Amino acid sequence: MNTRLIFIVTGIASLSGTAAFAHVRWFVDSSADVPSNYGLASPAFLFWGLVAAGLVLASVWLDDKLPVPRIPGTKWRHDFMEILRVFTGMSFLLTAYEGALLAPHQVADGPLGMALLILQAAIGIMLIANRWVKYAALSMLLLQVGVAYVFGILAALEYAIIVGIAFFLLFNAIEDEDLSNTMKPYSVDIMRIWTGISLVALAVGEKLAPSALGQVFVAQYQWNFMNSFGIPLFDDRLFVLAAGMVEAAIGIVLILGTTTRLAVFALSVMMALSNIVFILQGNNEAAMVEFIGHMPIIGSALVLLLLGYGRRLKITDHLPVGLVATGDDAAGLRDQGRTTRSYPQTHTPQGETP
Repeated sequence: MNTRLIFIVTGIASLSGTAAFAHVRWFVDSSADVPSNYGLASPAFLFWGLVAAGLVLASVWLDDKLPVPRIPGTKWRHDFMEILRVFTGMSFLLTAYEGALLAPHQVADGPLGMALLILQAAIGIMLIANRWVKYAALSMLLLQVGVAYVFGILAALEYAIIVGIAFFLLFNAIEDEDLSNTMKPYSVDIMRIWTGISLVALAVGEKLAPSALGQVFVAQYQWNFMNSFGIPLFDDRLFVLAAGMVEAAIGIVLILGTTTRLAVFALSVMMALSNIVFILQGNNEAAMVEFIGHMPIIGSALVLLLLGYGRRLKITDHLPVGLVATGDDAAGLRDQGRTTRSYPQTHTPQGETP
């Protein structure tokens, strides 16, 4: 394929991906008229689907070819876990104060909604205070079940990252040494996978599905940057399609566990840009809503940037060595059926981050 074409497609994907991480339903009326989206068999959908698939395949191919960053010491791991805990607690508490469950658009209503709202506020307080973290994590899972019951399965999947954070905190709060040694190695992997599920669900629900409101958001906030770059054919519908495919690709990469740090870095840059755009537009209230809602994602991103994919669950651990890497180093990484790229071969002190 022509190098220039690859560069153009990658650039468009990166810019349009900026819109992928502003949560559409937080800022538009759910009753708004939805413009038609591309059908599954349309050339544009198939093309951007191939672009997303190409990004995923490139991630698998590159996974064992990129440099492996050194894992920071125990203090850094502990501090990043503390940021995740506090950021999640603050987001829960501030969102509950606004009368919403997990996200600004999910307004609590009725006795059940009020009970879930109180539960969410209590979880936030426990996490911020660093007290009864194990029970806070279990309560997060209960809250997610309540959200699924009230708002539906898709709404719960869009915030599946909460499930991942809950298991991460729970596995790191286990006091029994034998059980902790069994479960803690999976804590980062579980959070990574559920974060990926969340991104894929958001891509489908907000941008790719026929009822998605992505075009309404882009038109309302004038986020189609392609026109400014002299690409008038890149209309709102195509812009939202590209954004959704980029978001889905990053989500799938996180689920697979390949090039985790690179994917999370791209996610972090796009989240930061979405906030910056709101600020540059003078919409400080939207920027604050975006930041508060993204606090659990920011905390998760910091942990994944620090620790990588985790210890256990990565797709390339189950692929033939020659398919994803070459040489003796790659073979060594797969010794005993798992890679050791993301963690040093040292024991993690009990009670610290994995």
